[in-house]
Amino acid sequence: MSKLEIVNYIIENKKIPQGFNDYVIVQISDLHNKSFGKNNISLINKIDQINPQVVLITGDIIDGENKNFQVSLDLLINLTNKYKVYYITGNHEQKALVKRYKELYKDYFKKLHELSAIHLDNEKIQIKKGNSHINLYGVTIPFKCYKYLFDKDKSPNLDENFLQNSLPMINKNEYNILLAHTPFYFDDYEKWGADLILAGHVHGGIIRLPVVGGLLSPNRHFFPKYDLGRFDKNDSTMIVTKGLGGSKVLVRINCKPEIVKITLKSKYY
Repeated sequence: MSKLEIVNYIIENKKIPQGFNDYVIVQISDLHNKSFGKNNISLINKIDQINPQVVLITGDIIDGENKNFQVSLDLLINLTNKYKVYYITGNHEQKALVKRYKELYKDYFKKLHELSAIHLDNEKIQIKKGNSHINLYGVTIPFKCYKYLFDKDKSPNLDENFLQNSLPMINKNEYNILLAHTPFYFDDYEKWGADLILAGHVHGGIIRLPVVGGLLSPNRHFFPKYDLGRFDKNDSTMIVTKGLGGSKVLVRINCKPEIVKITLKSKYY
């Protein structure tokens, strides 16, 4: 069993309402059907230790080429019994419906939609606290944008105005969080107007080298720019988690699976 760590971020922004000062978010990502102890008890206990107001899942909770989806479904059942849960689609959720276990995964998605967890598929929801609210968006990046080893174009661009055309209109005077599985389109997310972007996908580079950082991205690029941690551009912040699960090919080295704890701070509080 891999040792889990909790990574803490404090996000300050003048657009965060005072009612959301000290609001705690847990982000998990890229579980890939992995279990931390029986019934994921270690993962659940760590989340309970944080006791967040909300759990945000940024994709790939399943492995699209592994039929044992019950691990992930049981985790979601447990989390939704305790917390408000929002999740988005990653490349493995998309892959699951085109690979060899696609009929099994149709049943998985049917069961998933029966839970209280909210799927944000190019959608927006307001998270309310008292008389205040923040906006939460979830974007589904097209499957064609996830490139693999033998694809010629390993850095495809999003279609022009993809975010503007896919997501509900953004009010840039309010605080806006965007869940996006891949971090590679940070420039697009920032330009669109997201204040905070939560992403995963890169697994921290799988193998982390001192000073250099992550070695490899899922599309087999060496030393990915957005491998792990906090990135800031203009008024936007992106947090990239190294996630929970692993790669079928490579073993994590110096790259412990993690849960992300985010504490929002109103700058004028």
